[in-house]
Amino acid sequence: MKKFNQTAFSRFFIKFPNLFLAGVLYSLSLALFTGIFVLISHLTGFNNIIIWGLGIIPSMPFLAGLTMIVRKYAVDKEDTKVISTFFKTVKDNFLRFLVHGVVAYLITACSFFALLYYYTLSKVDVVFGSVLTLYLIFTLLLIVMMYYVPIMTITYELKMKDIYKNAFLLVFGKILRNLIATVCIAIVSAAALLLLIFSKGVLFTVSAAVVTMLFPLIAVYIVVAIISGGLQDAVGKFAGIKDDKETDEVDTPNLNEIISIEGNNSDYVFVNGKMIKVKKEQNKSD
Repeated sequence: MKKFNQTAFSRFFIKFPNLFLAGVLYSLSLALFTGIFVLISHLTGFNNIIIWGLGIIPSMPFLAGLTMIVRKYAVDKEDTKVISTFFKTVKDNFLRFLVHGVVAYLITACSFFALLYYYTLSKVDVVFGSVLTLYLIFTLLLIVMMYYVPIMTITYELKMKDIYKNAFLLVFGKILRNLIATVCIAIVSAAALLLLIFSKGVLFTVSAAVVTMLFPLIAVYIVVAIISGGLQDAVGKFAGIKDDKETDEVDTPNLNEIISIEGNNSDYVFVNGKMIKVKKEQNKSD
């Protein structure tokens, strides 16, 4: 029973108040910035979903905070302080997540227009139906790639190009985990959509508020809980045995259980849950 209580599934319910607080912090930021751009679109006359979607960019740094809280509770099994950890993570990763926000927005906007365009053409010529199918697959691959980007950014000291390169490789390297995560999110999304469709009046307002507050948390929790095992196998452990020695540089021959981040020529390795810089040595013949 004690072992079951430490699973990601059980900890979601046991630690739900803490997780819910983190989810609300992110949801409020997303709602605030989306509302700002909806207002701008009305005032300027450019009233369309592409303008509304710009709220993704400034709200993305707050996703860093939510991702860290979920990682701490679901994967590290650590009961961290929510507010301080959330905003520290936002601060530490602000600029990088703004870039991720731009990427996420471009994926969303371009996919929306392309899928709508090819769907319209497919009604005229069946050939475009094949193109639509291919673009759907490509869009899905990009979405799965973005599963890994937030968690890798807050966990590993990688360059931006390496984050996206590794994230894209993990789309194919961890197919089963990615498929399970995607199916689970699809089920939750369908449930949320049906709830909104069949709600009317005051019930719709309540349902919309519940979906807004809970959906991002549930989606992030599902993704982090499912893909983290494969990510740690491929890149490095999130947390390990705490070491009292605080060293910035270590000799490569003395390292135990090293997992390289960027290959054999990397300047950094992950040791006991901590990124450290490796002191290079010239090869010596025996």
